Amino acid sequence: MVRLTSRVRIAELVEPDFFGGFLNQNVVVIERGPNGGLMLVDTGLPVLFEQLEARLRSWGFSIEDVSDVVITHWHQDHAGNAERIRREAKAKVYAHELEVLSARKFNVPYEAIAEELKVPLEVVKRTMDRINKVTYEEPKEVIRLRGGEDLAGFKVIHVPGHTEGHIALFDGETLIAGDAIRGIRGVYTPPLRLFSQDHERAISSFNRLMSLPYKFLIPFHGEVKTPW
Repeated sequence: MVRLTSRVRIAELVEPDFFGGFLNQNVVVIERGPNGGLMLVDTGLPVLFEQLEARLRSWGFSIEDVSDVVITHWHQDHAGNAERIRREAKAKVYAHELEVLSARKFNVPYEAIAEELKVPLEVVKRTMDRINKVTYEEPKEVIRLRGGEDLAGFKVIHVPGHTEGHIALFDGETLIAGDAIRGIRGVYTPPLRLFSQDHERAISSFNRLMSLPYKFLIPFHGEVKTPW
């Protein structure tokens, strides 16, 4: 749980048993969203909803304080709790017009994942079998974005590649990258080839984001980059 600026905080969730280790999920919490309450950027896996609630409570907030939810892309760890939050908090949900918000399986050869991640095949099978069973409620009402919109002072940037309608947010100081940038162990790289719809476009989007004059860089997975 980290407060970066007067408005921006990170609610860090933890996904266990991810290819033999743990994977963090950096849900961004922004005060004074477009509709007056908290704006969340991404929402975590459905199974981590209680973790998200606990992080908000630690700051004196609740799910009901959320007025806006921005989904960077359809993957289960990003969109997984959006409909529940929309329903319970009566929040507005935003996503790019090209992004289909429904959970589906990753059809990636397990052997290729094992080779790229340097982990045993049985570990890959266990993780992928779990991930491919994760479903979520599709958001019933979604405000569709094209890129260029302003959401509470953050500009919406369309950064395709990882998925067709992936978006990032930037306010001139804080860059919220979703999965367009990975920050594992403090090394900032494009998304993994095997989990990207179009890896060449993903690299182009990564380079575009990395060239921005940010002070804080928030990837969804990995370490947040700060000036200190």
